[in-house]
Amino acid sequence: MLSSVRHEPLWVPIVRAIVSRVPRGKYAIVSHWRPRTGEFVARLAGDLGGAMFECDLTDVIAREVCLTGYYEPPVTRVVQRLATRGGTVLDAGANWGYFTLLAASAVGDQGHVIALEPDPRHFASLTRNIAMNPFAQITPLQIAAGSRDGIVTLAGYADDAENRGVSRIADTGSVGHRFDVPCTTIDRLTASSARMDVVKIDVEGAEMDALAGMRDGLAAARYAAVVLELHPGLLREHGVDPEACIGVLLAHGYRGWSIDLAPRAYRSAAAPDTPTQALLRPVDEWRASAWPHLLWLAPGESLVSC
Repeated sequence: MLSSVRHEPLWVPIVRAIVSRVPRGKYAIVSHWRPRTGEFVARLAGDLGGAMFECDLTDVIAREVCLTGYYEPPVTRVVQRLATRGGTVLDAGANWGYFTLLAASAVGDQGHVIALEPDPRHFASLTRNIAMNPFAQITPLQIAAGSRDGIVTLAGYADDAENRGVSRIADTGSVGHRFDVPCTTIDRLTASSARMDVVKIDVEGAEMDALAGMRDGLAAARYAAVVLELHPGLLREHGVDPEACIGVLLAHGYRGWSIDLAPRAYRSAAAPDTPTQALLRPVDEWRASAWPHLLWLAPGESLVSC
């Protein structure tokens, strides 16, 4: 994307300052803005570690991070608090690395972050973003999280897509970019870790496969927390009842909450001292959302530690 470091244009801080003063609806404003260009090096918010990243304003995720400071603020705060100093995080579906970069800052030099991103275009951005920062604690892997070792076909996002976080395991009717990529289980990738602070999963309808590849670690309560983005519509397209994903975690004694993505929660999460509990709702509320985000804690883990 960027062949050399380019500082953000002078108008970007001006727009950011204007957006920051909007009392309500700033994410809707940023989402509906359609810039045609805008590529430069930006930084995550200071309270997230301030890591550098390649910003393309035509990508809605990068645009939100650049102009508001946070992508999905309630989810951001939950992941940030789950990642402890010296701990270990796995980011399945890392995209260009937003959660990977903030997790690396949270765990510090003595921690470890494993970032999985099968789409080769995202993976290239991810590796460049990691290289831009002093993060030796990140292991990027161009691999998909699955139920077993093998090769899967990925249906990638369209080149002109605004939301580029939609690459997913292909079905027979998929058109456009298709890539054959390796897959393996999260159990295998984390076998050497006695405890994982958090496993964040955003795999666009392949949630059941990812969870199937975590059964040993779930049974041992080795995954202290799982942050799961559920895609009920995509799961049903694959013939999977979303309730089955919930059932896997409940069967292993995990306790769940829905992460609140209402506008009020977005505003609350912008404050670093907002309690984690204030960003959570009863787990059953996931059914009211098209793509719910869920927090699951292993037996013996407490929200107080978040």
